[in-house]
Amino acid sequence: MTPFLFLCVVMAVAGLDAHNVQLSQSQKDKVHQYTTQCIKESGVKPDVIAEAKKGHFADDEALKKFTLCFFQKSGIVDSTGKLNVEAALAKLPPGVNKADAGKLLEECKKKTGKDAADMAFEVFKCYSRGTKQHVLV
Repeated sequence: MTPFLFLCVVMAVAGLDAHNVQLSQSQKDKVHQYTTQCIKESGVKPDVIAEAKKGHFADDEALKKFTLCFFQKSGIVDSTGKLNVEAALAKLPPGVNKADAGKLLEECKKKTGKDAADMAFEVFKCYSRGTKQHVLV
């Protein structure tokens, strides 16, 4: 599988000192494939995903299921929603500061939830709010 930043499709809270990194075409293709599959599986509405991209995280069960689905297909969380920091770091595209990302992921790994989808969603929000590097899909 081609490496790509975890949940790069629903990334990012804009930051003043943020900078962007690009995905390769094959990475973009994987993101599109996983997004399509997970939208079908979760039933999330595309406008909810669009809002999440802007940093507006609805307390939406379908969005949580989408997040878990995408993370599982990406190989960065297990079936319980537990984050695998090493796997996430290995999938970061060039241009992302892995030392900073590792620190943030270790903090986000501590997030909990009522179930796997909730836990994956909490990890996602934590990383999205804490990163200054955003992926352009």
